Amino acid sequence: MQYGLYTSGVQSRLSRRMALRIGLGGGALLSLGHQTGLAAPDGPLSFLATVIAVDDGRSVRLTDGRRIIMPHILPPGPDRHTPMTDTTPIRQAAQGLADLVLGQQVRVDLDAIAQDRYGRLRARLSLKEQDVAALQARNGWVRVFPEPGADLHKIGPLLAAETAGRTAMAGFWKSRYFQVHPAESFESGSDRFEILSGRPRNVTQIGNRDHLEFGADWRTDFTAGLDRSLRKTLDPETLINTPIELRGWIRHWNGPFMDVTQPGQIRLL
Repeated sequence: MQYGLYTSGVQSRLSRRMALRIGLGGGALLSLGHQTGLAAPDGPLSFLATVIAVDDGRSVRLTDGRRIIMPHILPPGPDRHTPMTDTTPIRQAAQGLADLVLGQQVRVDLDAIAQDRYGRLRARLSLKEQDVAALQARNGWVRVFPEPGADLHKIGPLLAAETAGRTAMAGFWKSRYFQVHPAESFESGSDRFEILSGRPRNVTQIGNRDHLEFGADWRTDFTAGLDRSLRKTLDPETLINTPIELRGWIRHWNGPFMDVTQPGQIRLL
């Protein structure tokens, strides 16, 4: 679903601008005349472009047809195997992004040339020198999720923006659609993204993971499995009885279980 037509005034304004640029054989930004629908850039990895549509709380479309997704943030969406019965939160997050960038010129800094399976390019968007993903997090419309290989220097400002939005009870933090759940009593279903906080009771090494156990019974209580590679920067034994926050996808394996593979998924409180 595309969220590009929020008001007739915005759409008519964009339509006239687009028609003028196409009629002139291309615009000053991306030379639209012969590049409409271009799948990947053939020039620098950073450029300026105008946003003509918003697909959801982290994805936009540019004047040449390219689709951009901002990495390391998650707007509301269906759980992996459970459809949403109420899609209002999806529309609200998309509206929040549209209020920021629809019809605006943004700086696009591509992560790479390759597209994802939906034909989108991963990129950081900046509006007037401000990171759009951080603005979405600060406004409470998205949560931060460090993707594989995430640079902690990039994740830090996003987490700070999310914390600011949470403290201010912005967006979905006010409605409690977003919450930080206590790890010790967490019993939610699987295949969903969550943020949990608590004090691990014990650490058990199983295979290539260190299991942080938060409840009295590991067979039913929440457990986080830390990839052994995280030992390079973090000693799991030091986390026992230490307040921490975890974020990631929940699956069911002897109770709720979260795979923690990236340093940005765990932080001390």
